[in-house]
Amino acid sequence: MKKKISLLLIAIAACLSLTACGKFTCDICGEEKSGKSYTTELFGEKIVMCSDCHDTLSALGSLFN
Repeated sequence: MKKKISLLLIAIAACLSLTACGKFTCDICGEEKSGKSYTTELFGEKIVMCSDCHDTLSALGSLFN
């Protein structure tokens, strides 16, 4: 019984680790990243940005406000 429970817990952990966070390619820097992605529209086209590029563009935009 203990063996079945431990196998079940291992299977659940494996499933959760595979679906935890997906990888994506940032359209700004072109690097493959994992973690939070930001989707926005730029010149009528939807782009995906990593958090580093998003923070940089946000800081740049705040200079002009």
